[in-house]
Amino acid sequence: MAARYLAIAEDLSSRISDGQWELGAFLPSEPELASEYGVSRETLRGALRQLEETGLIARRKGQGTRVVRLQPAQEFHTKLSSIEELAQYGRSAVRSILSIDQVVVDDGLAEDLGVPEGTVQTCITSTRQDPAQGNQPLSWAKVYLSPEDAALIQNDIKDSDRLVADLVAEHTGRQVSRVLQRIKAAALNVEAARVLGELPGSIALQLTRRYIGSDGRVLAVAVSTHPGSRFAYESVLERT
Repeated sequence: MAARYLAIAEDLSSRISDGQWELGAFLPSEPELASEYGVSRETLRGALRQLEETGLIARRKGQGTRVVRLQPAQEFHTKLSSIEELAQYGRSAVRSILSIDQVVVDDGLAEDLGVPEGTVQTCITSTRQDPAQGNQPLSWAKVYLSPEDAALIQNDIKDSDRLVADLVAEHTGRQVSRVLQRIKAAALNVEAARVLGELPGSIALQLTRRYIGSDGRVLAVAVSTHPGSRFAYESVLERT
């Protein structure tokens, strides 16, 4: 049975990659696939679990099995335990700037940014790619900072992969002393899904980081969204 379900999973994976089923399409029902391969539904379910673990399909009770990727996902792990390691991640994951805009902070965003509603902020929208995985997009991010600080780094931001907060610190002399981080589950909106090559509504991991300077003021707030199918975040807790 073990070898059989793995062989079925490999065959289904190839058929998906070859375009037999388009992105968003539903696979035939379990009974139909079990009949096609001449196996029990238990064996067929083992094959589908393999595809689900590689991120190719999503199964919903009462809805069927839907194709959510055409190629198996390569999971990206990041393990950060200090501000220095966070800065190093910024240098190793290549950034591409998509847009730089002025925005007026609304009520929902004000809570995330820790600024009053109605405040004008500069919003830098970008992606990060991993060179080790063929520059596959790892994240879609929006970084918010004051227009004054944005003007200071405008000549550096497009040619540098360093964290925005690091660039602000360099130009203002305000050192990043701590980072407040919040992690939550989210659903990909249409814009993020398009950039990341995922389906809108797919499960994602959203990290909000507030970079606090030694003077207590916020240098920048980064809200990054990562596909749940290919991103893992690790942290280390040590007894003190």
